[in-house]
Amino acid sequence: MLENVEGNQPTTPTTDKPSVDLSWELKWMRTVRKKAINILALIENDRKPTQQMGYEIRKLHEAFTYWNSDIAMWEKHQMVIPITEPVPQTELQEPEVQPIDMD
Repeated sequence: MLENVEGNQPTTPTTDKPSVDLSWELKWMRTVRKKAINILALIENDRKPTQQMGYEIRKLHEAFTYWNSDIAMWEKHQMVIPITEPVPQTELQEPEVQPIDMD
């Protein structure tokens, strides 16, 4: 078996760490890049602030926030909240109107 001469790879496999899906991080990095390129194109083409430019800047900020966060490292839980079947409205309240006697 070959030995790790460079020392840049772990010598023993580490199985205690859960593997993290890095596609989440890659998605947001690509989105940030795409939005930044779109903003630069809008600056070159329009030469003044536009509503579209503001929208792209907002989306860039959102993508950067997600890319810079550790959301992918969070444990995912699922919560089920039991609900009861809704009661029909006619059973909830009795009519307060008295019938009119037309005699």
